[in-house]
Amino acid sequence: MLGTTTTTVPTPPQSPTAFQLKTFSAPPTPPISTIVAVGTPGTPGSSQNSNSYFPNQYAPPSPPPPTFFSLISQPVTRTVLVLTVIMTMVSLGGKFPDHCTSPSKVLFAEQYFSLLASPFIVPLTPALLASAKTGLVSSVILAVSNLLSLALFEDHLTVIFNGDGTRIFRNMVLMMMGLIMGLRQLLGFTFSRATGWHIPVLFFSDSMFECNLGLAPYLFALLVVQALFPYSSSSIYGVGEKPSSLWNIRRTHVQIVLCLLNVVPKTIVWWAGSGLIVGFLAAMTISYQRKMGRWGGKVKTSTFEKQIWESEVFEAMLEEDEAFSDSTTTNDYLPYTKESRHGFVKALAYVLPTILFVVLFLLGCNQLHTIRPNVSSMTLNDSIEPQTPYLLTLVLMTAPRKNGINYIRETLDSYLRNFPDENVDPLYNRIQIVVYTHFSDYPGYDQARAYYEPNAKARKHVKWFRDPGSEKNQRKHLISAIRKVGASEDSVYLGIMEDDFPFCEGGWQEMLNTIYAAHQTVPDHCGVFVGTGGSGLIFKRSVALTASFLLEQDSLMYKPGKPTPPDISLQNCLLGEHEYCSSCAGTLVTSRTLLQRHLGHNTSTSSEFGYDPNEFQCGWRHPFNGLPTVHTI
Repeated sequence: MLGTTTTTVPTPPQSPTAFQLKTFSAPPTPPISTIVAVGTPGTPGSSQNSNSYFPNQYAPPSPPPPTFFSLISQPVTRTVLVLTVIMTMVSLGGKFPDHCTSPSKVLFAEQYFSLLASPFIVPLTPALLASAKTGLVSSVILAVSNLLSLALFEDHLTVIFNGDGTRIFRNMVLMMMGLIMGLRQLLGFTFSRATGWHIPVLFFSDSMFECNLGLAPYLFALLVVQALFPYSSSSIYGVGEKPSSLWNIRRTHVQIVLCLLNVVPKTIVWWAGSGLIVGFLAAMTISYQRKMGRWGGKVKTSTFEKQIWESEVFEAMLEEDEAFSDSTTTNDYLPYTKESRHGFVKALAYVLPTILFVVLFLLGCNQLHTIRPNVSSMTLNDSIEPQTPYLLTLVLMTAPRKNGINYIRETLDSYLRNFPDENVDPLYNRIQIVVYTHFSDYPGYDQARAYYEPNAKARKHVKWFRDPGSEKNQRKHLISAIRKVGASEDSVYLGIMEDDFPFCEGGWQEMLNTIYAAHQTVPDHCGVFVGTGGSGLIFKRSVALTASFLLEQDSLMYKPGKPTPPDISLQNCLLGEHEYCSSCAGTLVTSRTLLQRHLGHNTSTSSEFGYDPNEFQCGWRHPFNGLPTVHTI
């Protein structure tokens, strides 16, 4: 008909699927189900949202809270329980070393089996309890709480990893245990031997070689993993939805508390830190795996589901073709990239606060473990044999050094600065210094004595002893000094000091604190060690006299022609490693750090080549801290 406009109806392409995939990057309306969760209805792994692919699926009520017996009967927990009973019984039979595993024992003594067995050993023997720095009751309580904590982790995470949760959880625990053990040995080497012990801020406990007994380090790793799933239900991106019951909230809190109970012993921070690092890596791996549709995570819709959806929305697409025509295939993967980044950020948002809280809590507890007020002069004087004339007599050993250098004045000044000035101080008459040498021709000794002669404080507290001689023999020098001073001075303690080891700032008071703590906590102790090498050894006077006989006889007790160095012999006596000093075994008390610094590193009389100037300085962790029979104060 003339004047009439004919409207042409567009013909859709032959392949609606090809048309949609080629032309459009997103549909006008969301699909019936673009993502479904793996799992069974009613479980945390299944989707309960109204936009599910099966919107009318039945969701049964949540199961009741698990019982104690159902928790411990889970596969992984049951296996750990059996191994714990077996290994603990073996340790009671004396089949393990009388100390807990530590990097020093693993790296240098190759005690690999003890390392592998340590997660399953409950300390019950006196030696293991001393190594773990805990009591019998605390040890049993921690063992039970850690086993319960593991059971709760397994109960929670095996549901999260639905489909094959038990296998995934088992493999994850085994892998984390191996990584934590290896990482702890690496940290122990890096921050002790490799750095020379001179970064004490890296050590958060009393022991330089921190011990591990029990499941604690591995539970801290699981705690970080569980932070991805704070509630009972799982999300397709590895984060939780709203809590479904009070039990789940309480259980999460209980698991944190159970883990943090392990800070009761003083040897947990480094092992816990290793667990937190491995737990973080595991959490990020799990988040990625679930993002990719594995381990109970989301999965993409199947090709069949896409075809159904495409046929249903095809007409709507045609009506909105103008809106879709601006889309290109270059944007197809943009939503997925943003989604991936969003999921990673969410995972960090759940994991990092948990790690930060635990680290701060551990550091706070460490401060409570290590804080100690300074002992007053009156308390110290009244507590330790007030009837004995002298509480402490320090023997300052001096001998000619290379190139005529001597450090007597600098070292003696560090002593006198800390000595009381007035008679009203209870320790005014109970502390003294004896400067001793057995060299007749020693100008440095004569100059120092002349320098201090006009000093009233030095005249009060310093005595000068000199035996004739010229032989450079450190062993004879020590024997002569200990016997002469020990026999003539009635003193509770006799300290052996070298003339190139002045006290660090605050070191004198810390030495007094250590002596007092030793008297209070280890009444039968034989001595205190606050320095290194042959300096800072403080003996009970009777033990010092016994040690002088050890110095005479030790060359006969060891390999002919290879006598033990005299300073090592004195240390061995305090450790009880010689028959003359066997009663001292397990009683040595040390300071946490070295309280004296080494001045004569390049003029040492006991080393041909000297020492590194950065070795054995203030604040270093005391080298004896790693021994299980040493009490660190």
